[in-house]
Amino acid sequence: MSRLISTFITCLFIFSVPTLIRAQDCEITLENILFNSCDKQAVIALEFHPLELSYDTNNLLSVTGAYSSGDRFGVEGLAFDGARLVSNRFQRWDGVFLVSPKGIPYIFSANNIKLWDKNFDLTIKNERVKFVKLAQSKGWSMIQSHLLILDGNLDLYDVDNARRFIRRMFFIKKSVWGVYQTKTASTLYEAATEIKSMLDPDMVINLDMGAYNYCQVSTELGPKACGELLTKSENLTNLITIQLIEKN
Repeated sequence: MSRLISTFITCLFIFSVPTLIRAQDCEITLENILFNSCDKQAVIALEFHPLELSYDTNNLLSVTGAYSSGDRFGVEGLAFDGARLVSNRFQRWDGVFLVSPKGIPYIFSANNIKLWDKNFDLTIKNERVKFVKLAQSKGWSMIQSHLLILDGNLDLYDVDNARRFIRRMFFIKKSVWGVYQTKTASTLYEAATEIKSMLDPDMVINLDMGAYNYCQVSTELGPKACGELLTKSENLTNLITIQLIEKN
């Protein structure tokens, strides 16, 4: 009887977490995945310059999210963290990565954000202004990047002579979310095709590579680099950080 009670309490905990993960969605076991929300109950935080890169056991994974400017310091694309407007340089990239005040991640197309019983098209300036004002007032955070998969379909084209890097991507599949990393250097199209064949996710956004290739994962032996930062650490402008729920 005590075993049944223990199992019942465990189930109550699992189904009360903010991400509402369902057991049938947790059949993701690929070694390419740096983190998936089935493994540990976690939340997301967006962090912006100035950044603290020292190791924190509460951080399961920290990875660059948005592009950084090559000719002037700053985050590229529209970016904000609650009331703090980090960057007003909206780009025509179609990917929007949003984090709720509870640390739940969302991916949308920039021209079709459905939140709070409203639809927003960020490519239209007056709608973008309204969205930013409302999202900030509600304590949400945002960055922009390239959307790779939209509603389960590839959202990009194969480009000749495209550059290849080890690619990381943030994915959402039903109630599960996480970060996927290619084993070999790939173009964006190759990476998107790979993750679609491996996971068949609903939404996928590119995580910036290149010189701002910061990635640190927490292991039983301590922090481990999963990317090589090719610029000075003070030039790093933003991070997506995955944190344990238990310590929040």
